[in-house]
Amino acid sequence: MRTMLTRLGFVNVILLCLLATGCSGLLQSKAPNNVPPSQTPGEYFPLSENSYWEYEGEGNEFASFTREVIFIKDNRAQIRENNGGTISMSVFEITDEAVTRVFFQGEAYNDVNLIEQEANDNTIILKAPLVVSTKWGKPESGLREIIEVNTSVDTPAGTFDGCIKVKITGDNSTLYEYFKSGVGMVKREFVSGEARVTSSLSKYEVK
Repeated sequence: MRTMLTRLGFVNVILLCLLATGCSGLLQSKAPNNVPPSQTPGEYFPLSENSYWEYEGEGNEFASFTREVIFIKDNRAQIRENNGGTISMSVFEITDEAVTRVFFQGEAYNDVNLIEQEANDNTIILKAPLVVSTKWGKPESGLREIIEVNTSVDTPAGTFDGCIKVKITGDNSTLYEYFKSGVGMVKREFVSGEARVTSSLSKYEVK
């Protein structure tokens, strides 16, 4: 029971941060703080069918997780996420202006196609223009802001240059996510007081 409560507690904190609103190693900022206008949010969040990402966690036993694209249709894709304690399903919609999670189910143990389910979420993961100071969201539900666009991130999967760094501010915590064009999220870092939980890309295959 204690393990179950710990697991659910951590999962709920992360999910709340994401709804309200993946590396130990060297992080460096490099000028200039802009990206070519031709790049769109979808390039930093590739969602081709059967693409797969594996993340190595630190700071919590459930910080390690896997993601896999299991269904696609038009500009939508469904991702299965498994952290060893729970399996969730998310449906993302890609446009030239944004990557948006339009549907989320926290407990999903069957691979049912949910792409055409009625939207129950509207979490914008990345938003154009991809430049420093681009902001979105609301204080009561979490503010997101691009704070760097040319960051280098070391992960178990290698070093990724030219990453976008997004800051997600909650009431009592901050979440940082790092995205690489053509790869997706390469690191997530959750900070609350002295607590720090990271999830870093260790293996991936973008189809």
